[in-house]
Amino acid sequence: MNLDYNKLQDNILSKGFAFFDDGTYNLNIFGIRSSDVQVDEFNDYIGIAYRDDFNNPCLKLFKATTKPGLYWLKNKLGNIKGTAILSPGQYRGCWSLGYHKSYQALVQKGMGNFQVWRDNDSDGDLDMEGQVFNDVRGLNLHTTSFKNDIDQVGAYSAGCQVIQDDLDFQIFLSIILRSANIYGNTFSYTLLEQNDFI
Repeated sequence: MNLDYNKLQDNILSKGFAFFDDGTYNLNIFGIRSSDVQVDEFNDYIGIAYRDDFNNPCLKLFKATTKPGLYWLKNKLGNIKGTAILSPGQYRGCWSLGYHKSYQALVQKGMGNFQVWRDNDSDGDLDMEGQVFNDVRGLNLHTTSFKNDIDQVGAYSAGCQVIQDDLDFQIFLSIILRSANIYGNTFSYTLLEQNDFI
């Protein structure tokens, strides 16, 4: 995807969202959801935009999913009301550094700070419309496996935002840790759509 710091900044500001451009390592964590709704594919991006130690603008993009995998859509709902699909928008102060399973990741900070659709028909297709819920818990940003190369989302996301490759995730996490040492342990997230950049 052809995206730079200024293009991202313009897009986020045009929606009336905050873009953090004051100070080094003041992070803009974002997702870009693909217009391709193929289930179980890492066809989205998770990115991070910031200014480095020399105040240069930096933007990194990682292959990811912003949608749940087929396992949670078809075989086992993540919630009795349906599996969560995060709705595009900006979520201020939604995450903090914590542990997803046994490794460090960004974990949901409190309740009511995400808006999701819930897919409960078990047909394996993504239902991204209808009633919006804010009852989700455990919607984290993490990776897949530190042992194997993972090609399909599968059970790795029940609504979480997931970076496909663990090496990419470690790069991402190193930047998060830098920022936390300066600004504290609270992070925001902006979920955008590919069509926003057309």
